Amino acid sequence: MKSLDLRTQAWLDDMFLYCGANVYGPDKLKEELGWSSEWSEHLRWNFDYVLENRSLTADDYARRTDIEFENDEALFAYVEALRDFLFLNGPYPEFEG
Repeated sequence: MKSLDLRTQAWLDDMFLYCGANVYGPDKLKEELGWSSEWSEHLRWNFDYVLENRSLTADDYARRTDIEFENDEALFAYVEALRDFLFLNGPYPEFEG
């Protein structure tokens, strides 16, 4: 396991709080993002950063959120769908764990 950079860790901490196995709350997160704030801007930037740099693995994500993906490709497909749901009015993100 490689060490995660601070932006990736911050994003992963938010995923744990809102999208972890025990809370799975994309709807709640989207509601929170409805209020323009510095935090919502940073979360959007961190989503883009994680997607662009692929700065974590499916195993990293599972360790923090207790949600497992078959591989990194499945994780990043889900992260992209989640970003689209939260920020671009995309459909609700489904995942196969």
